[in-house]
Amino acid sequence: MSLTVTLGIMIENERLAHRYLFASLMFCLASLQLLNGLLVAGQLGAYPALIFWYLPFLALIGPLFFLTFKSANCDSYSFKMTDYLHFSCGLLIIPLLIPLSALDSETKAAYIMKTPRYAGEEPMFRLYSALFLLVILNLAGYLLYFIRECLYLLNLRLIMEKKVSPYLMIIIIISFPLQLIFFGGLVAISMVEHSRPVFFGVVQALTALSFFLTLFAFVMEKKNINFFKVLHTQIETRRYEISMTHNLDVTLVLSRIKSLFEHEKIFCDEDLSLSSLARELEIEPYQLSRIVNENFNKNYKNFINEYRIEEAKKILLSEKDRTITSVAYAVGFNSTTVFYEWFSRITGITPKKFREKTCIPEVYRPEF
Repeated sequence: MSLTVTLGIMIENERLAHRYLFASLMFCLASLQLLNGLLVAGQLGAYPALIFWYLPFLALIGPLFFLTFKSANCDSYSFKMTDYLHFSCGLLIIPLLIPLSALDSETKAAYIMKTPRYAGEEPMFRLYSALFLLVILNLAGYLLYFIRECLYLLNLRLIMEKKVSPYLMIIIIISFPLQLIFFGGLVAISMVEHSRPVFFGVVQALTALSFFLTLFAFVMEKKNINFFKVLHTQIETRRYEISMTHNLDVTLVLSRIKSLFEHEKIFCDEDLSLSSLARELEIEPYQLSRIVNENFNKNYKNFINEYRIEEAKKILLSEKDRTITSVAYAVGFNSTTVFYEWFSRITGITPKKFREKTCIPEVYRPEF
């Protein structure tokens, strides 16, 4: 299945860096699955030259995943010099495997099933242990990066408001445990003394987990769902939203807004705009817009016009002889048509009907 995805991508007409990187990722996964299958089936000894070659493939999975994610939203993505450094671990391992390849097949098989932390005095086994632990640390770095990126999306409010793609949530919920178990299995092999049956059991479990990850990739390819693009888009959107109010004392801004609107009645200025209010608050317009949206669950226009209509209601009741037109201009509207439209939208009735409905005739009370 991994090779099917790889070949399917390679024969497509889309010549994009993202597609080639994803194809390379699936090829490395296919190679690992093949080597694990030969090992568990007891056939790897027949191909002694392949015994240690799971190390570079495993080392390349992390950077390929990272670069596939990084290039997902850019069709014109091209490699920079720093991008090639991500492959240094996997490429460094290849020449260091040469002295290990000279060992006999029984020694190689024994090395694989030993716990690397018990390196002893054997130089070759110490070399193998060092390479294995290097790969584990390399993989851990990319796994932590992926988890950190996804934490932007694991926000209950965003999930409840359906701002995170349901496809993405399903994939994250399923793939997170699989990846953690996969990495945990590798760590267990390297740190815990184990018997031959336990070793084969762990390898079988890891291969099965890699199959499920491949299955997800295969289904997404068939459904034209680009997991990396969806993930990248959602993370960048979330990161931008967080940066909009980053380093701001939102509580202080809200307090200042309350003072300006409730005490100074700044909304009565018909020229008051999002930009002018932001200047008054000494913040950026996009920051003010975000603060209003998040704290009042409405956009700026609704927010300011609700204050204007509330003030208009007070004037209509307290100054009964005042014309409706003068009330509209007094509370900040520059058009009676707009005033009527907003008044009806918020209260459900016209200003005239509101005044008639709420004004109770005074009852004559004789003085004693």
